[in-house]
Amino acid sequence: MNPLSVIGIWMLVAIVLWMAVRLWFGARGPGWRFGTWPIFRAIRLALFLLFIGVLFATSVASFLGVIVALLAAVTLVEALTEYRAARRRTNCTLLALSIGRGQQLDSSALLTGMPDNDTVGRAGAKLFGMLGLGVPLVEAIQRAPKALPREAVAYAVAGDTAESQAAALRELSHGDRSNLTAVWRSYLDRLCYLAVVLTTLALVMTYIMIKIVPEFEKIFYDFDLELPKLTQLAVSVSEFTVNYLGVPLLLLAISVFLATAVIGIGYLTDRKVLRWLGDRLLRGRRTADVLRILAVSTEHRQPLATVIERLAQVYPSRMLRRQLAPAAAAVAAGGEWRDSLRDARIVSPAEQSLLKSAEQAGNLPWAMRTIAARKEKRIVYRLAAAVQVLYPIVIVLVGGLVAFFVVSLFVPLVKLVEGLSG
Repeated sequence: MNPLSVIGIWMLVAIVLWMAVRLWFGARGPGWRFGTWPIFRAIRLALFLLFIGVLFATSVASFLGVIVALLAAVTLVEALTEYRAARRRTNCTLLALSIGRGQQLDSSALLTGMPDNDTVGRAGAKLFGMLGLGVPLVEAIQRAPKALPREAVAYAVAGDTAESQAAALRELSHGDRSNLTAVWRSYLDRLCYLAVVLTTLALVMTYIMIKIVPEFEKIFYDFDLELPKLTQLAVSVSEFTVNYLGVPLLLLAISVFLATAVIGIGYLTDRKVLRWLGDRLLRGRRTADVLRILAVSTEHRQPLATVIERLAQVYPSRMLRRQLAPAAAAVAAGGEWRDSLRDARIVSPAEQSLLKSAEQAGNLPWAMRTIAARKEKRIVYRLAAAVQVLYPIVIVLVGGLVAFFVVSLFVPLVKLVEGLSG
């Protein structure tokens, strides 16, 4: 049977089953409250994985299919990640409004109309349910971490009152990070483009080194002609690569493919396996969170020493917790909080002076938010500069490699024609 027919039949079966489930359980489908939810979830996962397997097995039959499958997988992961992030920001805004108004938190009323058949929906229902039963906010967030943005637990320790906690959650949900998101998306798109180009180049170069270059050498040997120096260099590079680097490069390609697959599956299942790398590359974003939390605490007259100590215990980034621990200990011992933040590299000496002047002028929260915004803009500039500099360099290197083999294989043709005509 034609592989496209297999995929079409499988999609038709999946659509029919999906429509049957919707008709039986309603437009929102079987939620986690149904006893049969684990069965439907297992069936849905099996159908999805089997469809992906059939699609992949079919796509590998053609080179274009591999490229399309790669781009489709990246698009799926990115879209699903953005969808979950938007859902978490919505939950954060809803929670801030509820706490600020002092309303009784009823999860069935607050989450009406929102899907609850995914990880974010189930975590959100669990979070609001615990709050409705009187569980403290910080503890509830820690027990349902996937309901809100990752930094929500750190913002929740900005104060002990409901007003300060609501203000902190609003600060988190209304944070403007559109520039950083746009640059990161551009970086990811260009990285995917480079991955496609390098994959194409690797396949083409493998074919050239294994098939084309030996044939060129054999033809010139049969006609008793000497290869040009450039072509001899290409032959030497091909022989060295095939004989000595073939197996290591193959193992490297398999390792990269498996690592990419594991990372993609991790993000599909809401497990961000590269979070540690993001904490290192976007360290300024984490320190900006600290300054915004301290700004909210200052506005609501919360003790900064206590807030810094709490942040050193609950902030989700282990690297930042280690960075904040000495500052918390120094402040608890009676040290100046600005000096402690400077020693912990949360703020620079110039920013420390700005905070001191702002405190004397009575606009310390504004200064903290200004420094936080500048730190995030600095990340944007650095990412943009890295993309603008490294991307052309890689393209030029790839083009140079292609030009080398094209010229080295074209020059012998001219010499061969001259030898045959003479």
